[in-house]
Amino acid sequence: MPDDTTTLFYAGEMASLAALQTTCNTDEMNIERNLQSLDTVLNSGQKVTEAVYKATDPDKLGGLTITEGTSGGAFTGKAFILTQPKNVVVSR
Repeated sequence: MPDDTTTLFYAGEMASLAALQTTCNTDEMNIERNLQSLDTVLNSGQKVTEAVYKATDPDKLGGLTITEGTSGGAFTGKAFILTQPKNVVVSR
């Protein structure tokens, strides 16, 4: 069965949740996949935010809102903002 996910890594120095939100919305439109998860990981020793995107209906792309928190939304995850881990809520 083919893998219908795409994993992207965002620098741990991301300036703000607003910058992450813009990046994720732009990437959804560019790769035509829906954001499914965010997590903080180390990649080659560097702090990065791992974003997993999954194939979906193209009409359901974009429109993400990412806020700090631990409950609600489409899903919760973690992201590095200015190298500090943050709990995030992703909504559509």
